[in-house]
Amino acid sequence: MKHEQQKDISVIIPVYNAAATLGGLIHSLLNEQAVNMEVIVVDDGSTDETWAELCAITDERLITLRQENQGVYAARNAALAIHRGEWVVFLDADDQITGDFLQERLRTARETQVDVVVFNGWHVSSTGERRHTVHRKQLYGQILTGYEWIRHCVRQREWPHYLWLQMVRSAYIRENNQRFQPGKSHKDILWTVQLATGNGRFYFADRKDYFYVSNPASITHRRDYYDIRAVSYIDLIAEILALSAQPQHRAIRCSLVRHALVESRHFLGLYRRKVDNPQVLRMQFRQRISLCQLLPGVNSLSDVFFFLKLVHKLCLPLRRQRVHTLK
Repeated sequence: MKHEQQKDISVIIPVYNAAATLGGLIHSLLNEQAVNMEVIVVDDGSTDETWAELCAITDERLITLRQENQGVYAARNAALAIHRGEWVVFLDADDQITGDFLQERLRTARETQVDVVVFNGWHVSSTGERRHTVHRKQLYGQILTGYEWIRHCVRQREWPHYLWLQMVRSAYIRENNQRFQPGKSHKDILWTVQLATGNGRFYFADRKDYFYVSNPASITHRRDYYDIRAVSYIDLIAEILALSAQPQHRAIRCSLVRHALVESRHFLGLYRRKVDNPQVLRMQFRQRISLCQLLPGVNSLSDVFFFLKLVHKLCLPLRRQRVHTLK
């Protein structure tokens, strides 16, 4: 018999200055009367009317936490520490969902009896126009192990790491002792890689139940945030390489290194065109990551050209500087 405190689903929503959009999302969730849920909203130090909006909603299924600004990943960890759901869903406060969102996700999760279900969604403009689906190359209607999924994503060069696509069994999170690493960006990618390296059962549903609203004013597009994103990519690449070196992941070592090489492309894109402190970032990359570690991930002519470009950008300038100093 189910404990009376246990819920079917815990919905976790970190928020920061989301007063304009948060109410609509919460009411959409609470309108689903058929699902035994809890909605945990963590206000991460908002300075607008977000907390007042939350306090105005009187529903015992809504649980609110308030903390000083520590970042979105710390907010999610705070919710994970108290959640009671059999399944966990992560949402963002400024996006939108379809009707019967939770009921349909729960039905799929129970029918497939897996550890993680990955759904689909739409990229939507700020005016509401549907642009394209979030992913197109997943093995819909199939169950894969985490290792099989990693190999597939690397082969297809499509890694659907978005948290709001996932529905994760709480027992699987606990079994893998999984939490979000502190930081400001890209820890959702690491969370998903770690989910997959747990090698549980994953199911892929091409149900487009989430609308990811593109926001040009988002912090990730701010000029002063590019260096922070670049540092986060360095952390991410180093962590993936560390996972690849663990003996239990020997079977997917090459795939993990190839994925680290893909993330290195993203780092280099920021480094070459957008960051303010390339010298500092170059040194941080070299301190954390050996290019020799990435070499096993080279798998195509395109990878060869990229790897040479990476060497040129991150190594040759330093050598030239040393030569100039010696003169």
